[in-house]
Amino acid sequence: MANNLTPEQAEAVQAFLADSEARMGLYWILNKNGERQRFKLNWAQRELHRTAHLRNNILKVRQLGMSTYMAMRILDSCLFTPNFKAGIVDKTLDDASAKLKKIEFAYNNLDYVPPYATELDRELAAIGALIKAELGKPSFTQKYAEFSNGSRIDVGASLRGGTMQLLHISELGSVSIHDPVRAEEIKTGAFNTVGKDCQMFLESTHEGGKYGVNYDLLIQAMDCIGRELAPTDFKFYFFPWYSHPEYTIDEKFYHPTAEDETYFNGLERDTGCKIDAGRRAWYCSIRRTQGSKMRQEYPSTAAEAINPIMEGTIYAEQIEKLRERGHLKAKFTVDRIRPLYASWDIGVGDFMSIWFIQPDGVDKFLLVDCFTANNKELSFYVDEVRRREALWGKKVTFCVTPHDGARRDYNLVSFDQSLREAGFNVIRVPRTQNIWEDIDITRDFLNDCVIHERCSEKTIVGKAQYISGVDALTNYRTLPAGSNGSLKTNPLHDQCSHACDALRCFAVGLKRKRITLHGYGGNGMAEPSEVASWKTHQSSYVQNFLS
Repeated sequence: MANNLTPEQAEAVQAFLADSEARMGLYWILNKNGERQRFKLNWAQRELHRTAHLRNNILKVRQLGMSTYMAMRILDSCLFTPNFKAGIVDKTLDDASAKLKKIEFAYNNLDYVPPYATELDRELAAIGALIKAELGKPSFTQKYAEFSNGSRIDVGASLRGGTMQLLHISELGSVSIHDPVRAEEIKTGAFNTVGKDCQMFLESTHEGGKYGVNYDLLIQAMDCIGRELAPTDFKFYFFPWYSHPEYTIDEKFYHPTAEDETYFNGLERDTGCKIDAGRRAWYCSIRRTQGSKMRQEYPSTAAEAINPIMEGTIYAEQIEKLRERGHLKAKFTVDRIRPLYASWDIGVGDFMSIWFIQPDGVDKFLLVDCFTANNKELSFYVDEVRRREALWGKKVTFCVTPHDGARRDYNLVSFDQSLREAGFNVIRVPRTQNIWEDIDITRDFLNDCVIHERCSEKTIVGKAQYISGVDALTNYRTLPAGSNGSLKTNPLHDQCSHACDALRCFAVGLKRKRITLHGYGGNGMAEPSEVASWKTHQSSYVQNFLS
């Protein structure tokens, strides 16, 4: 490569080429304005370049340039390591091919000398010319690139077979929610092309809430924080929006609401990072267009990122508001005087969910706990209710059941009758006539809720784990338009729907006056001494509500 250089020049070139970080300056990219620009590591790229493990899982915000960095890293490895094999997996072949185009552009411009070139520009272009002279013209297609030194890059929506020294998987979060079968194929196929001493980089924003391939991989990586990593463990990286130096505007545009101030002040407290008015203004400005997607595309914390609000999420706005008010993971105790309700979604051969709900006596409803399981006898769920009663020192005043509580499934008696025989008072809510009307009722109800932190914890029954109540509300979403041959969108019946139906049962029962806050239900019997005691304890808000 250096036959026409003096010994001193050759030595300087070799020293430069031995520094992988300095070599990044050889490459040219197109910036956001479509202009040719010399590649320079930014703060996040530099941290990753200097500290990367063999396997790395990067949870990121938008516009950090991680895909561009990975393209340059792959090119660099191919140029300076003979017979190097790399792969790029993306949402689609076109997306993967676009990354290969970045590599092709960078190679073709290795010897580019810009107008008004500096001495450094000319020196780097001279080194680039030497590289191109030695390697010649690589073969670039839509699916691969081949170099004369035996190195090769394969790209696609999934890769299987062969062995990779470096694999870049982009946007697995999107694939996991929109094409879970392919996400599993990537995990079982592409992952296994990487040798234990080779490198893999997963980089993605997260979609899909707290389930799916991407969520599982993120949690596994986060569980490794603070411990010595095995070669096959994933190292976790998170780059929040407020660390990006470009994410700021003039502070005169910051016109915060009380909820904005609460959010930012809490973020400063939790992270120990100062978030000035310019950054706050930028965040609020971007949020106006991003809406419920803000915490997916520009997360402030890893916990926020792995529980985003997805496309088609039914309770997106309500969950967002509860989080900002500090009402999503609250701490409170069960009041022993006010009534306590257990609202059910019935699943005999399916999942059964129960919400425990108590009015706070002022203007809120306290969601005390949520329990979900499946394939259990009714006695199992009764025992779970009784266990909570003993723990809280408060009996359930009423069990609220949906219309199918009248169904005869248990020993030829109805579900409701079985609950009565177990000692519960029962209120049954009639069948819905319009599910979207009832969902709107539930949205209004959620605006007046405070949710206990235990509702964010998974239900654990033996070795089985079930989605938490908050996760179910967060991820409850509609079917895509056109599903099942219909243009109408309906709620998706999945693991999230059961807890959501249980809460909707209570909200609709309250709205339709099947449930009244003084303890009497449409078809239930009250406990007179308990009701009389609570009546003397309730606030003017409740008195007004009842009147």
